[in-house]
Amino acid sequence: MLSSLQIEMLIAAIVLFFLILSSLRKNRMSVRNSIVWLLLPVVFMLIALLLEPLSSLAHSLGFEIFSNFIFVIVIGSLILVCFYLTIAVSKQQDQIKKLIQEVSLLKKKKK
Repeated sequence: MLSSLQIEMLIAAIVLFFLILSSLRKNRMSVRNSIVWLLLPVVFMLIALLLEPLSSLAHSLGFEIFSNFIFVIVIGSLILVCFYLTIAVSKQQDQIKKLIQEVSLLKKKKK
């Protein structure tokens, strides 16, 4: 039988999954970026389904309360997503800079 924490985590994962799919359908998010976000509900579901082994791991790592361990996993996941998105933004900034330079050269040649 699932505990209330497991049920809440599964519900949160399902809601997050459908929010991401909704954003994809409305073209608010690119498929490339959604892949990273779709990993989060999968991680939440794995945590919810593997609660007992993770609880043992949490206690062996020194966490007194299992919810603190879950918070660390969630915060770590969000930090990884932010890192990935920072890399994507940096690449886009470089591309924009190159496009601006190319347009400037084309305008200069046209004159």
